Amino acid sequence: MTGTTTEQVLCPPTAPTGARHPLRGREDELARARRALEFGVDGGCALVTVEGPPGSGRTRFLDECAAVAQRLGFVTGHQFEHPGPARPPGADTAGRPRLVVLDDAHVLGEEPGEALLARRHAQYGGGALVRLVARRRGTVPGTPDALVAWPPGHTERISLDALRAPASLQVAADLLGAPPSAALARVLRRAGGHPKLLVELVEGMREEQLLRVGAHEAHLVEERIPRRLRTLLQSILLEYPDECRQLLRVAAVLGRESTVDDLLPILQVPPSVLLLVLDRAISTGMLAVGSTQVRFPNELLWRLIVDSVPVPLRQALRRQAADCRQVPRPGGPGGPPGPGTHTPGPHRNED
Repeated sequence: MTGTTTEQVLCPPTAPTGARHPLRGREDELARARRALEFGVDGGCALVTVEGPPGSGRTRFLDECAAVAQRLGFVTGHQFEHPGPARPPGADTAGRPRLVVLDDAHVLGEEPGEALLARRHAQYGGGALVRLVARRRGTVPGTPDALVAWPPGHTERISLDALRAPASLQVAADLLGAPPSAALARVLRRAGGHPKLLVELVEGMREEQLLRVGAHEAHLVEERIPRRLRTLLQSILLEYPDECRQLLRVAAVLGRESTVDDLLPILQVPPSVLLLVLDRAISTGMLAVGSTQVRFPNELLWRLIVDSVPVPLRQALRRQAADCRQVPRPGGPGGPPGPGTHTPGPHRNED
């Protein structure tokens, strides 16, 4: 989220017109949030932190938690009909637990965020309080930590990971009004359970008439990547630091799987620097690192990142990678000895 003021961050999300689709694949996470809310109903204070990469559905999850809180009798100030500052409490709020909802906490500075929370919710006085704070996974520690550094009686840390395949197909069926056919389901699984990517894929395919919805099933008409997915990827990449974006694009061009030895000479950074950039990329869910490989778990995101690099640059990067593989590395076979390598001197006969 970019260009957002602190006042906007605390405004309740606006529900879309018409009926909302069910929240799919988050049953366990909602159950954990409900436990914290029930702790508040019993008079305690609780903290729920929700983390996930861009497009993981953090705001949608907060909306669902706020709806549960309203049903449990919380004073929320989370009004879908009239977004804006919390309304002053009425007489019927006395003794009721309060819910503080903070979305996109990673965009707030420590002092402004805490001051804004205090100003917005001081009017409710003491009593049971549940804080529900969402932030992007992989943000720098410290910025939102001041907002949650508060001694609650119950804590829940919820990570919004990729949806499982059955939940992804349920989301598609909700959007299309019919379950996807086997061929269409195969294409949709390439979104890897990424909620935003999945929704944009379905909507893009519908816009470009790449699918047809029948009475009982939605069918694949043509298999290609919709244009709106490329726009989505650009918006996601622009939220990452330059060095992280460069790593993702170079690694994607080298293949869905590559090695650190492939990346280091092209990026021209020492291993200690690459370690920090890899940590950031891994925290976003874009990359995964195994024992020897750097891998893109999500096939569709990998293809989109590759497509974002102009063809001439792709070819140049691949030529550079091939040339680097032919250069002997220090300490390797045929290469000069690396640091600390013992090189025996000429043999002398002591006899």
